[in-house]
Amino acid sequence: MWSRNKTPAPAGAAEIATLAARLAVFLQAGLSPPRCWEELSRDETVGASARRLAAEVHHQLEQGASHTSAVAQACGEGSEPERVLSALIHVAHESGTPLYMALWALAEALRDRVGVEADIAAITQAPRQTTWLLLGLPPLSVVIAGSLGVDALGFLTGSLFGWLLLGSGTAFYALAIGWMRRLVTQLMPAENFLSPARDLLAVATQGGALPEMAEERVERVLAEHRLASGDIPEVRALTALSRRAGIPIAQLAKAEATWQRHQTRAQAAQAVQALSVRILIPLGLLVLPAFVMVGVVPVVFSLLEGALRSGVAEVW
Repeated sequence: MWSRNKTPAPAGAAEIATLAARLAVFLQAGLSPPRCWEELSRDETVGASARRLAAEVHHQLEQGASHTSAVAQACGEGSEPERVLSALIHVAHESGTPLYMALWALAEALRDRVGVEADIAAITQAPRQTTWLLLGLPPLSVVIAGSLGVDALGFLTGSLFGWLLLGSGTAFYALAIGWMRRLVTQLMPAENFLSPARDLLAVATQGGALPEMAEERVERVLAEHRLASGDIPEVRALTALSRRAGIPIAQLAKAEATWQRHQTRAQAAQAVQALSVRILIPLGLLVLPAFVMVGVVPVVFSLLEGALRSGVAEVW
């Protein structure tokens, strides 16, 4: 089920968001799925990876595959946004929910993700550029010192103290880069960021399915598409609440999915603001001391050594 004839580069969150929104518009306008995917395969605005994905889906449809099978064949081994797209189409088809409504919800969730990624990139850009600048200054200082007759490189490689400075500075630089990378990775992991269980439940229940049937369908589709199932307990709690309070599960699931996306967006924004301060810690504790070790101390010691030798020579 999950094999594909070609293996295009996985489409990212931004491309799948654009693809889902455009597909929703086409379907709502009354275009058939084959025509939608054909148009998407030619659409320059959705990105190269998304166009290749659309072309593969269209090829599968021309070969006689159903819509859900064609999307599953194209997305099954792809990125998480691709697999969530396939899961939504699968659930919407089984439950009889209008597909364009599910696609709009997916596009909104993915655009939130892209916005948070842009905020993270903007915040981390200055510390990263500062780190690379300080990485380049020690070799430059050695070259400048050499042009002035100061053998800073010889000091670093010609004594135990120099080797200790060089090794410590290099280790500090490596630790700083790894630390900053880990801060960013912890804030926004590459996988399982969508948590689509609530959105899938909203889609599964809008077609009139019983809560228990919709819950079982969501769990099965999550497993088939290798998506995070950590929200399953919350999905079961919504089902129990719907039964207990007599609230239509479709409205409850849709409201919960919308609230969860807003809450995730607010938490991500708060974490991004905290990152703007935390990412300066490795810069101050590791990068600046490493620069002093490799770029300042050798030059100063070499100058002092040269001055002392000149003084001794003048005395004699």
